[in-house]
Amino acid sequence: MATSMTAAQVVAQLKKWGLRYVEIPGWATHNREGHGAWGPVNGFVWHHTGADVTDGKAYAASTLYNGIAGLPGPLCHFSIGTDGTVYLVGWGRANHAGGGDPAVLAHVQAEDYTGQLHPTRGNSNGVDGNAHFYGVEIQYSGSHEMSPAQYTAARKLSAAILDFHGWSERSVIGHGEWSSDKWDPGYAPGKIMAMPTVRADVKTTLAAGPGGTPPSQPNTGGGTSPSKATPMTLSDVVVVGAWLKAQWPDDKGLADGKITVNTAIGSAYGHARAAHEGVDALRKEVADLRAAVAKLTAAVAAKGA
Repeated sequence: MATSMTAAQVVAQLKKWGLRYVEIPGWATHNREGHGAWGPVNGFVWHHTGADVTDGKAYAASTLYNGIAGLPGPLCHFSIGTDGTVYLVGWGRANHAGGGDPAVLAHVQAEDYTGQLHPTRGNSNGVDGNAHFYGVEIQYSGSHEMSPAQYTAARKLSAAILDFHGWSERSVIGHGEWSSDKWDPGYAPGKIMAMPTVRADVKTTLAAGPGGTPPSQPNTGGGTSPSKATPMTLSDVVVVGAWLKAQWPDDKGLADGKITVNTAIGSAYGHARAAHEGVDALRKEVADLRAAVAKLTAAVAAKGA
């Protein structure tokens, strides 16, 4: 729980963390003052725009700055283009988080949770998230992965906010973890990213500091590369992707794209993926060998003729 950064402090943090940014004219005083509270702030929410954007600055300066029918702008504080540029859209109360689960808010305030958050309340019956969260709109549809540059920028932007407030990675959540009406940020239609893995990557980015060079690959099938630094618990649920074949392992939970981790060993997820990728590599090697043998056999046959 904290007093929000000033516009000048935001810019200073972006510079400190080496983020490329563009200020949309008027952003520093553009907000929804008079339409609800702003602060104390408790965390940072990731969103996807729901559409793929080709002109990041124009989109930030129009749709995100002005808003849409029935939802006045600003629609976020930050936006991230496909090339990783951060656009400053508004400062103060913004229409981005909407209603959400008070239990989630309590967990973020206390930073006392593990695993993916599963809200049971949303816009119609939730508490006002616009008062409590900074928000970033990442410019992509959510029906596929964000670009590596976007993911890198989102992690560094998160780290810049956490660094200023002294928060941990548990103050970073997805919109789909806040509101039961949402599923952003996504990696496939209707599928939210594995936010525990995102938080582990944000933690790594924060620990590396402004001069660090953490990995930049985005979520493949519900999460970024598994982090050995964050152990899983018996209650954790991992969202799986295309790398895990539907028939392996024989887990009924795969019907909804999730498996329950029945071990406290944090590397279990990584070992499963590595095993599958190893099998794929062996299959390719066998296929190449078969092709080579067939070629040799044909050559010998041709000489015999």
